[in-house]
Amino acid sequence: MSLVKCNYKKTTLAIALLTAWGAQAAPRQWDAYEIVNLDEMFSLASSQLPATRNGYGGDINNQGVVLGIAQGVNNTSGLEDDGIIGEVEDVIFPTVDALSPDISRAFQGNNFAYEIDEGNGWTAVHSPINNQSAPDDTDNDATSDAFYFGIKADGDVRVGRTSGTQSKVADPTPDEGDEDPFFYVRDFDARGVVQSGGNETFLVPPYTEYTSEVSGSSTVDIGGYSVAAAVNTLDQITGYVGTALASGSEDVIDSCWNVYLENPTTANPMDVCIQAQQNSGTIQYQVRPAIWQLDPASGAATLTKTLDLPFTPLDSDTTVYTAMGLGINASGVVVGESNQRNDSNNLMSYRWAQIWKPDGTILSPSKLNVEGLRGSTATAINDGGIAVGTVQRYISGYPRTKFWVYDVNSGEEYYREPSDFNPGGQTDLSSLAKDISNNGLVVGNIEVDVQAQLPRRRNAFVYDYVADEAGDSNTFVNLNNLLTCKSRGFVADDNGSVVDDEGKRWSKFMITDDTTFAQSITYEADFTIVEANGVNDNGEIVGTALVQLPRVKVENGKVVTEEVTDPESGETVTKIVIETDGFGKPITDQLPRPVVLRANAGESSCTIPLETDGDSTPNERSGASLPLTWVLALLPLAWFRRRR
Repeated sequence: MSLVKCNYKKTTLAIALLTAWGAQAAPRQWDAYEIVNLDEMFSLASSQLPATRNGYGGDINNQGVVLGIAQGVNNTSGLEDDGIIGEVEDVIFPTVDALSPDISRAFQGNNFAYEIDEGNGWTAVHSPINNQSAPDDTDNDATSDAFYFGIKADGDVRVGRTSGTQSKVADPTPDEGDEDPFFYVRDFDARGVVQSGGNETFLVPPYTEYTSEVSGSSTVDIGGYSVAAAVNTLDQITGYVGTALASGSEDVIDSCWNVYLENPTTANPMDVCIQAQQNSGTIQYQVRPAIWQLDPASGAATLTKTLDLPFTPLDSDTTVYTAMGLGINASGVVVGESNQRNDSNNLMSYRWAQIWKPDGTILSPSKLNVEGLRGSTATAINDGGIAVGTVQRYISGYPRTKFWVYDVNSGEEYYREPSDFNPGGQTDLSSLAKDISNNGLVVGNIEVDVQAQLPRRRNAFVYDYVADEAGDSNTFVNLNNLLTCKSRGFVADDNGSVVDDEGKRWSKFMITDDTTFAQSITYEADFTIVEANGVNDNGEIVGTALVQLPRVKVENGKVVTEEVTDPESGETVTKIVIETDGFGKPITDQLPRPVVLRANAGESSCTIPLETDGDSTPNERSGASLPLTWVLALLPLAWFRRRR
């Protein structure tokens, strides 16, 4: 029995005795949290990679190194919502969408891995994976996508995914006057990657080649499929790989051979035909969880095993099954999700949370026989064996997601859904659990509006599993409610219009920028932490905040610039122009930026009520007054579900 597990049981026993004696557990006392990169959140030069629009905080290790993803090369056409896809609820680090590839044009990277830490002043620094060019590199196009999905808790081992760099293949029958008579292909569309000690290693999947039975064909390299999702303290990496082609995908490649062999001089080359099918999603793999062992000294990573489905398909079964490893702890327990069959051996809709133990035991902690469930996933597990995840089900007629926790070592059959803003009861607010520390802190995001018919805003939450198990109250809180007033964007002001619960007056602090843009601008600070994605064993939390930032002026699809005199050097320089209203005030948009939070026991949490205060009564908006930026402000990160 692990020390962590032992402490859980002792705490639970102690509370049981207190209850028997008629005592009541005290409310959990939370330290105040400070945003340590507060100033950088409002700096376009620090908080975000140049030439990208959105930034998301993803994972943090115990040394405070933060990994994230910058997304959205700013090719705007002047529309307010141009280039913005998805809703706030889609912002789950780190599944992200790439720009739609096409064999007739060069690939354009849209996702860039970066890091920030206190040592570099919390300035976002591009971390190239697979030699990816930086988004602002005017000499080289970024022709691949790159993602960080996790970092080792006590080291600098990073795991993620990259697409292959592109190459050009001549068009055998170019159109007359075609200025670009080439096709664009790449060796693979998705490959897991691990970086350690200056080494970068691709996690080559077990299935990369296909041999067709078409007469005259030969073996072709199809790239394969792999993703690295998480790494534990023993340098074991989990993720998922393509173990075989789906039968229908074999037929697709066979058709490429048939067309090519009929007329090899005019038909598209085989790699072009295969790339086109991969772009359209018609080439699919049987996907299974995988475990690699990293040798930190050499950087080599060896595939040690692929994990099974929670059922055994028949040899004649050609169904495409997907199972993914998304988290791994120091004991080698892997959590994730998979297709599932019920007790009647019927394939169920959706994928379901699974837990793979090193001895081969597979735990499926979802109540599959409950009507209305629409799938579940396990997103993370700590070294004490406490897993967290999310289940989707109908509540009051609407599909909602609820976070859950599960003790792998407890012998319990199913997971438990903790209470959120209604202690001891149930709300219909959708929540997502993203990570859990070895101390039992769970972080994620939850809806904070109660109107059922409207898109709902989300805020970050933190939940103390250990305190909840001990019977304490106040174990689930809106993370914004733990912030100091400074980290809420307020300054003490005797004449301020905002009053806290103690009667003190405050004002929003003002942002003044007289160096970045063609004109000096001043605007009111405004931001909300909308998701928490990672938590380390020091209690430090990383996530994403929606921050009010000045809107760049765009005309005819191009950013407007102006030549101005630099006040320091006296030289003429070109700077970006900001949109202003009729009073000359800058127009702002809500944009996602990485946020790093640190507990400070010497400070107090701000008692100014939140606009969306889920800790008391979630906000009930009337009418269709949801701001456009809340609905459309964030590009979708599909890893949320996590690490997709």
